[in-house]
Amino acid sequence: MSASVSVRRMSSRADKDTFLRLPWKVFAHDPDWVPPLVSSRRDKLEPQGNPMYEHLDLEYFIAWRGEEAVGCIAAYINHHHNTFHHEHIGWFGLFDVLDDREAALALLQTAEEWVRSKGYDGIRGPASFGDLDEFGLQVEGFGAPHVILMPYNPPYYKTYLEEAGFVGVMDMVSYRMNATRVVGENIPPKILRVMEKVRQRRKITIRNPDMKHFEKDMDVLFELYKSAWEDNWGFVPPTRAEADAMIAQFKRFVKSEYVAIAEINGEPAGFIALLPDLNQALAHARPHPDTPEWITLLKTFWHWKIRSKITRTRVPLLGVVPQHQGLGIDPMLYMSVVEPAVRDGIQVADFGWILDNNLAMNQIGAMLEAEIYKRYRMYDKQFGGQPAAASEGDLASGEAPGAQPPAAG
Repeated sequence: MSASVSVRRMSSRADKDTFLRLPWKVFAHDPDWVPPLVSSRRDKLEPQGNPMYEHLDLEYFIAWRGEEAVGCIAAYINHHHNTFHHEHIGWFGLFDVLDDREAALALLQTAEEWVRSKGYDGIRGPASFGDLDEFGLQVEGFGAPHVILMPYNPPYYKTYLEEAGFVGVMDMVSYRMNATRVVGENIPPKILRVMEKVRQRRKITIRNPDMKHFEKDMDVLFELYKSAWEDNWGFVPPTRAEADAMIAQFKRFVKSEYVAIAEINGEPAGFIALLPDLNQALAHARPHPDTPEWITLLKTFWHWKIRSKITRTRVPLLGVVPQHQGLGIDPMLYMSVVEPAVRDGIQVADFGWILDNNLAMNQIGAMLEAEIYKRYRMYDKQFGGQPAAASEGDLASGEAPGAQPPAAG
């Protein structure tokens, strides 16, 4: 008979190392998982220098079967989220577990009990730790490529979450587009008509950021981001410290041609940012806790810049301020960054994630002849009265409980 499962707080340096290494154990035989840089995993476990920790109360837990670590989870309170959304909830994230029902349910119950002990009304997740990080549980599209900064998990996670009493409250989708089919002479006629009408009606200019004043333009981008995404479900505006950290990280990986700002009469109206899918390079570099990171970085650079394996891109950020939504600025922004990406060898573009109830953005996906190829889900468990469970059909059609009116982004 196998040993019983126990769940304990991460309390020592050895525990932290165990927690850090668990994804490499859980996904050891999964060919679709792309390991992150070890430093990025470590950063999530270190409050020093991480501005997210300024408004989080957080605890890490590890599930043990006897002396073997079989899973992990983080339980936390995001005070910034609760203030902005006038909610009183906790969260869970960094949830990884072997295909072990007892361990999975014990981890989820532990996170729930920790949040409940703090006096909160429910728990939501998975999210690690914000809406621009790994957000949601993958529930469809298994076997498709694991894209940079997107969640990845085995199908059995969904089963265990729902068995633990969690209910789906919002779906997000990712679109996949053959980028080479929507540039130059191949631009869909409907896109051309929309862009021409926009040009006739408004004095709209699209520009790339000035790399000499990159931080200044990134400040413009983040102000646009906060305005455009303000009504989106789950959105929390970044603090100044978070914005600065994101700008510094962004500058390392993005080209000016992959960022565009739309202006109307000289005033910022919308933006888009595109990232090369570094997971294609990391898949060859294979980061591992036992490998010095300088070796991993050299391999990553080789497969990114020297003998580039990158043929995919991801659009993680797009937004138009509310007063200019519905004018057709979005497709103009898309085309402005996709064309230079195709010249750099990009063949496929991932647009995600997009809220399932965001009708405007989903219509643009259709205009770009893109297909939905992945679906992610946020789960919720209320302590003082469980919300009505949404059916698979309801979630797929955007009729999720708690859905907000559509907004760009």
